[in-house]
Amino acid sequence: MVAVHAFDTFLTERGIPVRLDHPLAPYTTLKVGGPADYFVEPRNPEDLADAVRAARDCDLPVRLLGSGANLLVRDDGVRGVVLRLTHLNRRDGLHVQAGYNFARLVKETAAEGLAGLECLAGIPAQVGGAIRMNAGGRHGETAAAVAYVDVMTPACEIRRLTRDQVGFRYRGTSLGDAVVLAAGFDLRPGDGIRERYEDVLSQKKSSQPLGTHNAGCMFKNPPGGHAGRIIDQCGLKGLRVGNAHVSERHANFIENDGGATASDVLKLVERIQSRAPVPLELEVLVW
Repeated sequence: MVAVHAFDTFLTERGIPVRLDHPLAPYTTLKVGGPADYFVEPRNPEDLADAVRAARDCDLPVRLLGSGANLLVRDDGVRGVVLRLTHLNRRDGLHVQAGYNFARLVKETAAEGLAGLECLAGIPAQVGGAIRMNAGGRHGETAAAVAYVDVMTPACEIRRLTRDQVGFRYRGTSLGDAVVLAAGFDLRPGDGIRERYEDVLSQKKSSQPLGTHNAGCMFKNPPGGHAGRIIDQCGLKGLRVGNAHVSERHANFIENDGGATASDVLKLVERIQSRAPVPLELEVLVW
């Protein structure tokens, strides 16, 4: 049992580095937020299982951090353990580990003339995060290209799930506390794939603030509507709290001008929600 040891002592004894009170803001695209009590980057599934078991035995909550592109970390940070699967980053054909850069995968498969992911050009994520949140946009969603997903259950068992078993839905899945280890993609050769990829990427570059510190779309689209359009129609582009403001380019993005806090962003979220004519649900995760 791990309970007789401190979490970090147990893992360190097994050669697994643990960083204490480790800043998380640099790992997020919004660049705000406080530290994690424990930060671990498992080198392989065995390390991951050790970390999950140790956290469970020490009664510590566990969170998975990917590219940090759909995440807002509160200013006081995260209690418990944050795991980042940086080292699980191999691609073997269409079997791709969770830590692999999703935007890179989309670009590579488009260059290879494989159809299925090109509609997701420009989405900043790791493969695991893209699977878990069913990343997508108006051109399509990740789920459509997935054949299977390999996960580690809370009991540290490795299972392969079919696409239907994953339970994909709009910006989510039914995976619960299972950890995505890898995914297999169902892609086929097609015509004009590179051109389609470049077209989608060009559209995003022209309509979204891709070069700024932001977390992607802040709100889910409500039924029958578009969050960005609703916020724009409320005249909220440019609305500011501290060093955070609603993007002038796309109203469903909040940008950090530099020096913004998570509190600034959350207050801005509240102001947007209070002035919108319909309920707006956050798409970004808040830790």
